[in-house]
Amino acid sequence: MIQIRVPATSANLGPGFDALGIAINRYNTFNVKEVEKANFVNENLVYRSYHKVFEILDKPIIEVEIQIDADIPVSRGLGSSAACIVGGVMGANEMLGGPLSKKEILEISTLIETHPDNVAPAIYGGLVTSVMEGGKVYSCQMEIRNKLEFITLVPDFKLSTRLAREVLPETISYKDGVYNVGRVGLLLAALTSGRDDLLKHAFKDKLHQPYRGNLIQGFDEIMDFASNIGALGCYLSGAGPTIMCVLNSENLEFEENIKTYMGENYPSWMIYSHSVDKLGATVKSD
Repeated sequence: MIQIRVPATSANLGPGFDALGIAINRYNTFNVKEVEKANFVNENLVYRSYHKVFEILDKPIIEVEIQIDADIPVSRGLGSSAACIVGGVMGANEMLGGPLSKKEILEISTLIETHPDNVAPAIYGGLVTSVMEGGKVYSCQMEIRNKLEFITLVPDFKLSTRLAREVLPETISYKDGVYNVGRVGLLLAALTSGRDDLLKHAFKDKLHQPYRGNLIQGFDEIMDFASNIGALGCYLSGAGPTIMCVLNSENLEFEENIKTYMGENYPSWMIYSHSVDKLGATVKSD
């Protein structure tokens, strides 16, 4: 049996729309076992991703049973779909004897997902920036030098990526584009040099959060409160609805204070503490 563990991911990080993503220590685990005949469900994203590899490589399908231990919340902006895709692709790669490099795994995963901002950090771990050019994916993993903790505020409702895309405008102003470009540069510089003092300014965005935030009750109030009690920055994780609060890991009061506030005002939300996953997807064989 092959066991594949894939981390949750948080995309965009505020200004890095469709480009930045980070892996955190919450996981989906996929146990892949060869069988004579699989009960393949066409709608299952893990199996579809598994089969896609055999189709691309023009290989006869090896029938498997995949058991999934899913700990990543679905449709909450934490990369649950990306984890399933990467799990399926890597499962197929292992069953075939490992012919694919990590870059090729990224290419196939992106082909299925259609964008790399979640699948790239799910594969590589850490902070990754990715773009697509001419049908190819170009990505770079960066080392975060800050001592950071990520507090995820997870609502009790789902938000589909389709709906989150529909509320975005077809065009943006030149001014807003410049605003985000500057902050992406500042954010990457702050994270790779350990400059906590720059993060509150660097996590800001004008391309997607002003529109998607309207889909989440209390979005602005929660973001403001978290900033006021010591968060280095806050942003909408992926397409939402999860709100990510970033803080220095030595800030011992923030988690208790945000739990009290959320318990009084948004009692159905779940709150979790995470750190950066630096390894990305891992494989273990029995």
